[in-house]
Amino acid sequence: MSYPATKKFTYWGQFGVLLGLTGAGIVLAGIVSFIPLWMNPELGTSLIGASQEKIMDKLLVPENAGMLRLVQLLSTLFIFFLPTLFYAWICHKKTGTHLGFNKPVNGQQMFIVLLIMFACLPLVGMLAQFTESLPFSEATKLKFKIAEEDYARQIEVVGRMNNFKDYLLALFMLAIFPALFEETLFRGGIQNLLSRWFKAPILAIIVTSIIFSAIHFSYIGFLSRVALSLVLGWMYYRTGNLWLSIIGHITNNGVAMTVLYLMKLYNPALKVNDADPTFPIWVGIFSTIVLVGLLLQFEKINMHQNNNPGEEELIVVEDARHPSWAQETPNNQTNNGN
Repeated sequence: MSYPATKKFTYWGQFGVLLGLTGAGIVLAGIVSFIPLWMNPELGTSLIGASQEKIMDKLLVPENAGMLRLVQLLSTLFIFFLPTLFYAWICHKKTGTHLGFNKPVNGQQMFIVLLIMFACLPLVGMLAQFTESLPFSEATKLKFKIAEEDYARQIEVVGRMNNFKDYLLALFMLAIFPALFEETLFRGGIQNLLSRWFKAPILAIIVTSIIFSAIHFSYIGFLSRVALSLVLGWMYYRTGNLWLSIIGHITNNGVAMTVLYLMKLYNPALKVNDADPTFPIWVGIFSTIVLVGLLLQFEKINMHQNNNPGEEELIVVEDARHPSWAQETPNNQTNNGN
């Protein structure tokens, strides 16, 4: 569906507001990262003058799992979610309408989204294996390996699940909330803006997907996350319904957390990297064919929402001081101008 927006700011202006607020969010997230030290002064004292490696060794221990989960939750809140909400309110006033939060989701839509995300799993696994097989130099491969091991160490602690209560907590802290926050920025904020700005929704999806994958700082998972983001971006582009991409993202994260939890029940010593599923190439190819079919079915199910997808539709903003901001479009006609 088209993206409801106002003419209050130019596209450069909107980009500047979103970038500035996100930068402020990063600063606040950096401040939040000191929470473990405030909560544990003794730990903070022990880190003074320590090398980065030793700091990570002291922080990434099971005893700090609760603190680190809180830090991650607040960091993603400040970096992804709150800046996008303020940007949408400042630039477009009708925050929920602009981002796509105000659209309902029915059972049929939810079911097809779940099927799409499950169909993505073999493709995502195949792309990760393909990335590992690329002819990188030994030094580059070593760099990738160290980065992936550091990431796995963080997941081992933050995603610790010794019982069902831990599993539910990890599901909310590491799957549900991050999906909500990230989709708000990347789909509701960046893709939305770029689609209206470039007048080329597919290009906007591609650029957004590259940024989405890059900020996760995972070399081996780069192509996998790009593919996942392309699917999420397509669903948002065709419907303008942010909840559908959020549900898809939650499904992807939730499946990963659930598989890890179940495998840990049978093998507590299992490492995070060893829990990643592997698929033969033919399974990845077959899943891609199934995925295309499901996306076509998704198109049929959501045909009622495919009203000029990816384009800009002016909305009413009540502001007596600047009546030019309150441009009405009779019968929800789309204005494609700048």
